[in-house]
Amino acid sequence: MLNIEETLKLTEKAGASEAEVYYLSARSVTIDTKKDTIEVAKESSTEGIGVRAIVNGAIGYASTNNPKKIADAAQLSVKSAKIRPANTRWKSLPSHTHCPAVKGLYDKNIEEITVETCIEHALEIIRGATSIPDTAPTSGGFTCAVASQQILNSNDVNVSEHTTATSGYIETISKKGEQSSTAYDFDISRHINKINFYEIGKQAARLSKQSLHPVAIKPSTQTILLQPIAISDLIEHTLIPSFSAENVQKKRSSLEGKLHTRIASEHLSIIDDGLLQEGLNSSTADDEGSPSKTTKIIQNGTLHSYLYDKYTADQENVNSTGNAVRHSYNHTPSISTRNFIIEHPASDIITETTTGVIINNLIGAHTANPITGDFSVEARNAFTINKGSVDKPIKSLMIAGNIFELLKNISGAGDDIRNLGNIITPTIRVDNVRVIG
Repeated sequence: MLNIEETLKLTEKAGASEAEVYYLSARSVTIDTKKDTIEVAKESSTEGIGVRAIVNGAIGYASTNNPKKIADAAQLSVKSAKIRPANTRWKSLPSHTHCPAVKGLYDKNIEEITVETCIEHALEIIRGATSIPDTAPTSGGFTCAVASQQILNSNDVNVSEHTTATSGYIETISKKGEQSSTAYDFDISRHINKINFYEIGKQAARLSKQSLHPVAIKPSTQTILLQPIAISDLIEHTLIPSFSAENVQKKRSSLEGKLHTRIASEHLSIIDDGLLQEGLNSSTADDEGSPSKTTKIIQNGTLHSYLYDKYTADQENVNSTGNAVRHSYNHTPSISTRNFIIEHPASDIITETTTGVIINNLIGAHTANPITGDFSVEARNAFTINKGSVDKPIKSLMIAGNIFELLKNISGAGDDIRNLGNIITPTIRVDNVRVIG
């Protein structure tokens, strides 16, 4: 067992003016499938600590997963801080304060699950996929995990959390004669009984079959409907980086200087909620011990807040929004979203759309420019809309534009809200988008 209290004392003794120890223990079961069979079933676990030491405002970092080397990690973090230039802008690590509890982050059924049950869930996804004629799974998987974390620092922060999560996904292919098409779907939750694994497979298979026999369309300016997976993928790579206070302060954000100005449709609001019940990124505190919060980023089209960790908040004399996030114990915290929620009045946007294009998935969003918001992406599983109904699959389609222009041209949203991990969104309708067939 890694002794985090002892590690904190050793780091302070080694010369840190402030110190922080982050502990993570996680256990997971992963099932990989290929076609309609189980390819891999494995259990894995990890445990380790990350140590941050502050000396003259400079931050040193070290990590270890060996209980016999906690003293080495403590000393290394201090040595690392001492060789860095002093930072007069540093104020302090977070201090002890009340951190609100969040409900629904733990599922006993996941804690006690067997590998055999995990395999059965993976097979259930496959059964869903094979229920659609002319369709077969190509790959897929199931994962569940249990994690415990604790954060301790010199300013009396001592917060801990015990959480669970599970997910399933599948890729399918449909064939008819010489025609073929593919599709993908997944689901993720804190609770295993909240996921219909059969439906994951069935939905992917239905989509790949519907995508058979596509037609070509001419380049034009269209109304497009971005379904949840598509809009979340686009937003993650083009918009979210601009809300980071670090990017704003380093002039790497197009939203610098735009607080309290209109940047989107007046009907659009965006919330980042670290306290969302059952949220995949909810917790009592962020990953450096600041209390989790609910932050209104955009309200009725107006930019109201950036996302802060403790350091960037101190630079502007504001409070942290609780957005310091780590990927593991051997990573330092960085600013990231918690549960990024897109809100817009819902309506039957397909019926309301005379002509347009509806897109299920995007390829290439990671190539977008996160500073300017410019993007050019390939649409997958896209369909024409004709007289208020989904009509024909589209053979090949590219969409290009700018995320900040897209926000202003949002004209509607569906009621099909999906939690996709860190982003929660319905289908979003956008006018005046350039599409290239």
